[in-house]
Amino acid sequence: MTTRRLLAATAVAASLAAPVAVPALAHEGHAHGGEEPRPVVTTAAPTLETSSSDFELVAVAQGKTLLVHLDRFATNEPVNGATVEVSADGEAATASPVSGEEGVYRLDPSWLSKPGSHEVTVSITAADAADLLIGTLEIPAGAAEAQTEGAQGVSAVLGQVRNDSGLMLGAVMVFLLGVLTTVALTQRGRTRTVAGAALVGIGLLLASGAAFAHGDEDHSHGDEDKGKAPAAAVPMGATGASESPRRLPDGSLYVPKPSQRLLSVRTIVAKPQEAAQTVQLIGQIIADPNGGGHVQATQSGRIEPGDKGLPYVGQRVEAGQILAYIAPAVTFVDRSGIQQQIATVEQELVIAESRLQRLRKLEGSVPQRDIEEAEANLNGLRKRRAALSPALTTKEALRAPISGVVTANNIKAGQVVEGRDQVLFEIVDPSRLMVEAVAFDPRVANAIKAATAMTADGTSLSLELLGSSLALRQQAIPLLFRIGNPPSGLGVGQPVRLVAQVQGTAYGIVLPRQSVVRNASGQPIVWQHDTPQRFVARPVRTQPVDGNTVLVLAGVEPEARIVTDGAGLLNQVR
Repeated sequence: MTTRRLLAATAVAASLAAPVAVPALAHEGHAHGGEEPRPVVTTAAPTLETSSSDFELVAVAQGKTLLVHLDRFATNEPVNGATVEVSADGEAATASPVSGEEGVYRLDPSWLSKPGSHEVTVSITAADAADLLIGTLEIPAGAAEAQTEGAQGVSAVLGQVRNDSGLMLGAVMVFLLGVLTTVALTQRGRTRTVAGAALVGIGLLLASGAAFAHGDEDHSHGDEDKGKAPAAAVPMGATGASESPRRLPDGSLYVPKPSQRLLSVRTIVAKPQEAAQTVQLIGQIIADPNGGGHVQATQSGRIEPGDKGLPYVGQRVEAGQILAYIAPAVTFVDRSGIQQQIATVEQELVIAESRLQRLRKLEGSVPQRDIEEAEANLNGLRKRRAALSPALTTKEALRAPISGVVTANNIKAGQVVEGRDQVLFEIVDPSRLMVEAVAFDPRVANAIKAATAMTADGTSLSLELLGSSLALRQQAIPLLFRIGNPPSGLGVGQPVRLVAQVQGTAYGIVLPRQSVVRNASGQPIVWQHDTPQRFVARPVRTQPVDGNTVLVLAGVEPEARIVTDGAGLLNQVR
């Protein structure tokens, strides 16, 4: 009797576990062919992706509305003002532009509420091109039902079972085996055993339903997936997953079209070409000797502000403008001596004036020569007094030697300055700046044909080589370049990275400098626009061409679409 119960229970458990075990064999993400598994992107809504040589299109079903995102294939630039006609299931409709959205169109086709596979044909007529795009839009039954009926809870589970062939097959197997076991055991009066087995079966059935309801696993099986677009958007139905940029298991990125618009992602088609050989040098910005000046005092004294106050750093001044005054510093002994000299001269002036007046009254009776000598003596005394008086009161004006911007102010009001070596103000003309670099290879110094420089904040500078020094500095040759039309914001002493073009050429793909970013390990990479909503990182080997472009020597295939704008933002997606 006991053995029969055990066998019956084992049969019930085995029959109930069978449908649970079947989906367990459908393990996730493993390819059964020889190639690496390709990531499958799950989306919150049914999505169609298609492209041609001119356009790239992503259509997203949101309820009863179909949103069409239309971009240029080469540049990923939104296409505005196009006529978009969508045909499916014998129904054709023209999409209307969405207000406030670039390159987005919408329509409400009736076939969108029908679950199943829909062959969609999109006719696009833009100002400069026209094309016909074809694709398949899968509307999951669960999603359609959720959209139309809003089913939730147990009703949603039952609806999923009805629409999923695997779940339906498992349920049928459980039901049949349970009926057979019930019949066999009830014939021998084992009602309680049957009731217990039935409860276990119901529990396992519910558990199997949860096991079937998996979402984003990859169930690719080798050759069956060959030829399909990698990372094609697969709808998740009513899972409610958020549509946000995310990193896929293989390291690539899934970036929905709305996010691409927010990040202003733009691309360029890679074209191989020749470029000049370059070398990189380190330099810094210096002032032109004719465009910079120092202001120093010629005597010791106390600083007094000018009519407009003391100039501050960053203030623009004009040539000849008074920046400050210096009141001469006179010691008490010197002041007493000067005052004594002034008093002596004034005393002599009184005597000389009296003598001259007396002689003029006797004019005609005294020699004219005596009168002239008295006048000369009086004039000399007056000049001596005029020369002595300012020594105590006259201030020295400090004037700007050139027009420019004050870059250093080393004084304060009331400060006493000493000596001539102290620099009170430094003035630089921002329109006349240079770059000084050093080269350790004399062949490089003699082979430079053109050069550009790049500051730390990405500002590009056009340089003109002026010459090199014959005197080595720390075993390096100093090179001097003039900056053509210096942009605002440059500072003397600012370091720059200089790219000098030398003789010879290299072959590769020229890209904007901002296309190259670095991954977590510091390796330079570019982001390739692989599919409409997928981006793949490509490690590259580069050399600079100038301050704005680089030459990719390896890592990018011709005709690949490489991200030019927004690469840095894509690199931060996790």
